[in-house]
Amino acid sequence: MNFKDFLEEQGIAFTAFRERLMEILTSVQKPISYDELVQLTSANKTTVYRNLALFEEKGIVISSENNRKNYYELAHHAKAYFVCEKCHKMEEISMPNLDKKHIKSVVVKGTCDECL
Repeated sequence: MNFKDFLEEQGIAFTAFRERLMEILTSVQKPISYDELVQLTSANKTTVYRNLALFEEKGIVISSENNRKNYYELAHHAKAYFVCEKCHKMEEISMPNLDKKHIKSVVVKGTCDECL
């Protein structure tokens, strides 16, 4: 994917940091935490936060919350997750059918079979 063209199409100025952030978000197969993104980019927390907020505002990423931490992923389509309240494992589940609603993400909380 050409991140420079993609970001410019979204009205976002291209920077090397934004390209790195997009590379990470594209390569991970699950939501990634804010703390992990700070660690992987070696950027200061404010830079990561501001860019994630911009990406979310432009509809590039969606965020979900688990155990008082924010997790981010590319917004290809609406996502639904089951989050175990004991072990905090996140598992993608089928998106519920919610007619005439424009859903970005759904989080269902409970206890997984392994923690029962």
